[in-house]
Amino acid sequence: MAAQCEDEMVFLETAIIFIVDDYGAKHEARALLDSGSMSNFLSESLARKLVTPRTRVDVSISGIGKATQHVKGSITAFIRSNDLHFATPLEFLILETPSADIPTSAIDVSSWNVPNEPLADPTYHVPGKVDVVIGGDTFWELHTGRKRSLGAGKPWLVENQFGWAVAGNTTQSSHTPRVCHIATNDGPLDALMERFWESETISDEPALSVEEDICEKHFMGNTTRDDTGRYVVSLPHKTNLSIILGASKKIADRRLLSVERRLKEDPKMREAYASFMEEYERLGHMIRLTEPIDESHPHYYLPHHAVVKESSTSTKVRVVFDASCKTSSGYSLNDSLLVGPVVQQDLYTLMLWFRSHTIALWRTMEKMYRQIRHHPADRNFLRNRYRTDPSEPIATFELQTVTYGTASAPFLATRTLKQIAHDHSEQYPRAVTPVLRDFYVDDLLTGTDDLSEAIEMQRQISSMLRSAGFSLKKWASNNPKALDGIPQEDLALQTSHEWNKSQFVSPLGLNWEPAEDMLRFRIELPPAASSLTKRLVLSYIAKIFDVLGPTIVLAKLFMQQLWSLKVNGIALDWDSKLPANLQQEWNKYHSTLQSLRELRIPRFTSLRKATALQLHVFADAS
Repeated sequence: MAAQCEDEMVFLETAIIFIVDDYGAKHEARALLDSGSMSNFLSESLARKLVTPRTRVDVSISGIGKATQHVKGSITAFIRSNDLHFATPLEFLILETPSADIPTSAIDVSSWNVPNEPLADPTYHVPGKVDVVIGGDTFWELHTGRKRSLGAGKPWLVENQFGWAVAGNTTQSSHTPRVCHIATNDGPLDALMERFWESETISDEPALSVEEDICEKHFMGNTTRDDTGRYVVSLPHKTNLSIILGASKKIADRRLLSVERRLKEDPKMREAYASFMEEYERLGHMIRLTEPIDESHPHYYLPHHAVVKESSTSTKVRVVFDASCKTSSGYSLNDSLLVGPVVQQDLYTLMLWFRSHTIALWRTMEKMYRQIRHHPADRNFLRNRYRTDPSEPIATFELQTVTYGTASAPFLATRTLKQIAHDHSEQYPRAVTPVLRDFYVDDLLTGTDDLSEAIEMQRQISSMLRSAGFSLKKWASNNPKALDGIPQEDLALQTSHEWNKSQFVSPLGLNWEPAEDMLRFRIELPPAASSLTKRLVLSYIAKIFDVLGPTIVLAKLFMQQLWSLKVNGIALDWDSKLPANLQQEWNKYHSTLQSLRELRIPRFTSLRKATALQLHVFADAS
């Protein structure tokens, strides 16, 4: 970058570097080394060339005069020097244009006595596009500390990992405009906010990315079925040779000892934890390794911990495996895996379909992920360490099935579900559409307008999924006759003559009372605090999970007020107390939310036996 005025010109460091994507391809780029930036940036045009997955973020970037931009994506990639002696991974926020052209006009350097040294950017004096900004967190690590003067009234040569860069003032006059850069990163407010926005966002990227296409092709080329009919899938590893898993066994042991100390303080939790792991082994979903273990081949040990879900009607304590735990090399198993595309309907669309059927059917699948087996070659990466009692030696186990906590597990599980429908489309024609369209992970929300068709549909769905080892549990319907033939133990609710209004199931974050065919909201907010801040209110809003949307409209309007609120012309700080009028307004809304639990909405959105329907659509231009 060059900042210019009539009296002088200031050169900031630029360098020609290489960005290496996940498949080893090198992309040349011009980088600005900017100590005034709190983040690293990458241009949208360069990001599109990299075969590297993006991560969704919501970050506000502030510049001169507090002008802000919102960044929605980031990637992590290696930067390398031209001679390959230096390489390091960096996370980049993606901006359309991270910098103006640098310099803004050509500079005559013909009279400068520049030493014959390798320059970081031989075109430092020629206006050119900047695709990369390397910020202050890495800026100082790049420098060797060596510098040379080019003479009085001229800039310096400063050595960095990419060569010698031109930096500093020159008295050469220029009438071109001054260009200044500064960027500060406000960061995400709260992890819960991501779920809040994603619950109502309609994807605008229906086509598969390069990585997603690779993952889909990997699934098609490596998925088989065993002699029992179960599907056998393979972990979709990235081909990035720089991602090497280091040692992880000692890390897994330390995590186990930490879990044991916590469980010692809670006997009920310890018993539930042991019961979960005992069942895992008894069902053959993990096996104990008794033979000597060969550690010379690539492998990974998954730490694990307990997750408590009090609202669960089945297993309140679950053991979750952590495939994001870093090994001694700085990489985790999840770093080496492709995530894969989303292959199911979004929540809102699925709920609209569910409300359109006269006869509704709901069911959930038992241990969906664990009904899909992993290829034997994957199991070195699915080891874990465990013992029932701290007095016993720690044993090594190997997970045999798709494991919750691995980056590719959601794709492998949901994609397998769709594959079942494709493979059995002729044998179970009434089950194909519901399995392809009406699942959200392991919840099925489907239906029809004819009783006999509903009965046949649920029978074919059960048979189709059972052929691949999936067990369907907890069926429910607003018409009990549609559940004909389903064993009593597989029903979510009591038989029809025992039904009452209080019985409900919970599809997609709502409560559904099949007997009355009514939907009710699930509000799980803690009482409002006596002193409210912007940060606290936004954390409350993020906990409002509503597929249908109406409960968060007022919350969004209140959020707009918080965003525009200023005190003495300055935006309100995240942790400053809200004005009294806003505290009162939020408390009123917060208390009103609790009353929504009593609101009951008909699930069926149409009229039974209607002969004609009209759909009126309204758009809000604001």
